[in-house]
Amino acid sequence: MKNNQYVLLITLTLGILTAIGSISIDMYLPAFEVMAGHFKVPIVRVESTVTLFLFGMSFGQLIIGPLSDVWGRKMPLRIGLVIYMACSVCCMLTQSFTVFLCLRFVQGLAGSGCQVISRALVNDLYQGKNAAYVFTLLQIIMGVSPILAPMAGGILASDGTWKFLFLIMAIISGIGLMGCLTILPAGKLALEDKRLNFPSILKSYRYCISHPAFINYALVRSVSNSAAFSFVTASPFVFTQLYSLSKQQFSYVFSGSAVGFICAGILNARLLRYFEPHTITRYAISSQIVTGLLILSVVYFHAAFPLLLALILIFLFMLGLILPNATALYIGSIPSYGGSASALIGSMSYLSAFLITSLLTLLHNDTAYPMFFMMLSCAILAFCCLHFRNKA
Repeated sequence: MKNNQYVLLITLTLGILTAIGSISIDMYLPAFEVMAGHFKVPIVRVESTVTLFLFGMSFGQLIIGPLSDVWGRKMPLRIGLVIYMACSVCCMLTQSFTVFLCLRFVQGLAGSGCQVISRALVNDLYQGKNAAYVFTLLQIIMGVSPILAPMAGGILASDGTWKFLFLIMAIISGIGLMGCLTILPAGKLALEDKRLNFPSILKSYRYCISHPAFINYALVRSVSNSAAFSFVTASPFVFTQLYSLSKQQFSYVFSGSAVGFICAGILNARLLRYFEPHTITRYAISSQIVTGLLILSVVYFHAAFPLLLALILIFLFMLGLILPNATALYIGSIPSYGGSASALIGSMSYLSAFLITSLLTLLHNDTAYPMFFMMLSCAILAFCCLHFRNKA
């Protein structure tokens, strides 16, 4: 019983660390307008703080991943959490928007350690189905943050209280730091030779990219994740402009997709008792392709909106089966370079999402076709990657 409780505490701590990136964005979105007034800048400048944070998250993972392979997991994680906490507090106190921008970038760099090392730790502590199961539990925790974080942001999105949002970020990271100091196992220990140089970083990434599992699982995970970003990017226009949903109705749709993501995680945890992660991933991607084709048919024939919405939710539901299994399969296939593999899969997800959403913007033609075509294309590409030189 005590052992089960300890495993639960480990998982909750890893969940907090994994969710820090999402919380750092979702929580302060409702306060953009108030922040623009406080700093006396256009709201588009405030939006750029998200871009800088994401860039820091993506770039930081590429450095911290190999660092954790050499120095061990916990030291880079502790340093990152301390810096993240300090940046959160400074974001509360600064009166300069330029300083605020810099703090968000550094906060992203520090926060990237939480994501990359938490994934690497799962690979250090668990293997095979057990790793996929833990990644699924982390996904369930992650699915809660897009629901709760904006609610907190909406409550505190006023002139006198928006700064407390960054205090909450500092408190959450502080809880993660306490868990790191008291609960988390060490995972992979530091090497005797702790030197880290540029050639060694390149060597680790070259090995990860040359491994057959890179195409089979890392690209599958990144491309599938891009399908979700395609939906996030274009859905406000599609639902509010083309299908005349109110902002409140659209928020219900968005929350419904998050709930579906959580339910998919619960289902995946049960499926892993009977099926291999690769098998679940294959059938989930196949279901996405069929669903994507049905979505395009529904749009073409102007079928009822509830049918379209149901198909969209099914497509997004399948992501909850694909992402944790593909992550576990890839990182687990390269145990010697778990940190580098974790960093690569995290940075690729952001890069792939950036490329796909940029292409989506170029294809915009005031119809729903670009969004749904891009989602289907991601599913087809993921299917091709999964079956390319597969050695699973």
